[in-house]
Amino acid sequence: MKTMLSFSRIIVCLIALFLLAPFAGAQETEATQNQALSQEDKIAAEKVRLEAKIAELEEKPLEYFGSQKNKRTRVGFYKYRLETLMQDPDKYFSEPEEYEGNIKTPE
Repeated sequence: MKTMLSFSRIIVCLIALFLLAPFAGAQETEATQNQALSQEDKIAAEKVRLEAKIAELEEKPLEYFGSQKNKRTRVGFYKYRLETLMQDPDKYFSEPEEYEGNIKTPE
């Protein structure tokens, strides 16, 4: 009798496992999709931020930068970062860069 009871428990557990397994897979797939959506949202937000920064810099007067070359360099940096974001988002987020401008080397 004890053997029959444990055997029936095993059968019930196996049936439950087979019935619940597709739902567990669906939850994992949903989590992966949510992660992908959050990555897409992150990319979109960063794209908007970079485009706003480029527009802001292009509107500033030349006196703000000191020269046309400095202005082109600063705007070019943000355009380069935008291109990097669109081509390889993983690289963009794994290797953050900040604009350092003209750094004088010690003599």
